[in-house]
Amino acid sequence: MAFLALAVCAPLGGCSGGGKAPTGQVAAKVGGQEVTVQEIQAELAGFNAPDAATRKRAEQQALQNIVARKLIAEAATKAGVAKSPDFALQKQRMEESLLVQAWQNSLVKAVPQPAPEEVQQFITQHPEFYANHKVFTVDQLRLPPITDRKVLDELKPLNDLDAIGQVLTSHGIRYTAAKATIDSLTVDVRLLDQIAKMPPGEVFVVPAQNMMIANKIVDTKLVPVPNDVATKHATQYIKAERAQQTVRRQFGAVVSNPKAKVVYNKAYAPPPPPAKGKPTQGGSAAPAGKAG
Repeated sequence: MAFLALAVCAPLGGCSGGGKAPTGQVAAKVGGQEVTVQEIQAELAGFNAPDAATRKRAEQQALQNIVARKLIAEAATKAGVAKSPDFALQKQRMEESLLVQAWQNSLVKAVPQPAPEEVQQFITQHPEFYANHKVFTVDQLRLPPITDRKVLDELKPLNDLDAIGQVLTSHGIRYTAAKATIDSLTVDVRLLDQIAKMPPGEVFVVPAQNMMIANKIVDTKLVPVPNDVATKHATQYIKAERAQQTVRRQFGAVVSNPKAKVVYNKAYAPPPPPAKGKPTQGGSAAPAGKAG
């Protein structure tokens, strides 16, 4: 991890002013503001140094980042930026987002570790993760998300990466071809279930960050997982699933609370919920399968 400091001074230590040097949990003073050791740890965001010397350099760099930010923020305040409507909106959004994230973190932290018998039961019930653990070698096409219905309709019947690539090229959609491996221990159990039900050689598409990935399995290796690795993975998996359920339940209860005081302008009111028994527009989501 690289820690980059703003080039305000060269170095920032040369910008220090007079006054008594801080001690203890106060790492520096910027005007009348104290920079605490806790702020430095937060700036490092869980960075793990291989040794004490590296840790010290990282802490010093993090401190310079904080000092630079405070100096520039103070200058921005004097320039009147804090009084602008745009700043007020951004500040409100950031504070709300931080509150939501902090609550989510506290909910996740409060989820207890699963009991040993629960972990063992999970391992037994999911041989696709452990006893029958597989590593897939795949050919891939990595492409941007496609929303054009015409292009999707052309891709849907195709089950060959070369043919998919030709359609993408014909529409001016850039993509990259690559070989990769998919470790069944690192993917969602629902995706594994879908892969297991596909005919051999079927192309399947999975979403990734800001892209879509079309995959075709070309080789499969069975690699059983050692018991200690299986126990650690199952423990983390169960806790993560429960944490997600807890967050969804708590957040959902707040959003759907009928006592919540929300009054909409008619021009911006959300659409009414569908009548019971009537399917929502667009139907159900399609399972992972061919492109599209």
